[in-house]
Amino acid sequence: MDARTNLDRHLRGSKRLDLTGVAWEQIRDHPLSSAETRCLTYMMDIESHTMVFLRSLLATRAAMEPELTAFLACWAYEELWHGEALSRFLGEAGLRLEPDPDLPGWDDPYPSRVPRIARTRAGALGARGRVSRHGLALASRLFGGLPATHMAWGAINELSTLTAYGTLVDRTSNPVLADLLARIVRDERRHYSYYRVEADRRLAADGLGRRVTRTALDRSWAIVGTGVRPLAETDFVVLHLFGDGAGLRAAREMDATVDGLPGLDGLRLFEKARAGAIRRAGAAAPAGRRWARAGSCSTGN
Repeated sequence: MDARTNLDRHLRGSKRLDLTGVAWEQIRDHPLSSAETRCLTYMMDIESHTMVFLRSLLATRAAMEPELTAFLACWAYEELWHGEALSRFLGEAGLRLEPDPDLPGWDDPYPSRVPRIARTRAGALGARGRVSRHGLALASRLFGGLPATHMAWGAINELSTLTAYGTLVDRTSNPVLADLLARIVRDERRHYSYYRVEADRRLAADGLGRRVTRTALDRSWAIVGTGVRPLAETDFVVLHLFGDGAGLRAAREMDATVDGLPGLDGLRLFEKARAGAIRRAGAAAPAGRRWARAGSCSTGN
């Protein structure tokens, strides 16, 4: 598939997340577990941070490609509404998240949780963030094939995101959460499809791009959200969703999917990330979910 056909297919499906018929009033009839609220909070923060990821991308050669910037504009818009939907869900569930003083409701003005978003960005955009951004821009100037790396990286992140949401859907006893996340997953599948097609096309055509991408992923890739939220929070989500036997199978399935990208076979990114989270938690794989259930969050009812 060529770049314009891939873009056209995505743009035709791009829109704000459709929340028609979501039963917001029934959310509190099915209490969330502390682990679910902690995972959803993490996901909300990462979705709301997408604009900062976009800023870094637009500091590279990707900004010179009209097809890519058209996709990225839609991607950032859609991710914004994912973050808003999760924020409203947590507010309707009664979850209080510092430093926001009030619980957002579905009829409140947008955007929600402004103080929390501001604090998250302040923590993630310090000196290390500036160095990373400037280093990425310099690498882009020196290496013309960097957009291929961005597309592969994006495909891998979107794959992990939709898999994580799908795992929560399968496990939750809250039907409203299952409905909401299933809607978000449909968007994430479109995002993954775009990134995947572009990564396949660009990596297949660029031998140097394949080598640089493989090296960058092997040395620098981490679970999406690492560095935005504390590492303990990232590990919590990984262990809750992928710490058991089913999670190991899911990690291996994602790695097998990454193996299909040109030049990226055998990286085992997800299995290694899972093992690292288990090691840091000081737990064996079967204890991953027991560790996750020990987490807590506060709710206001």
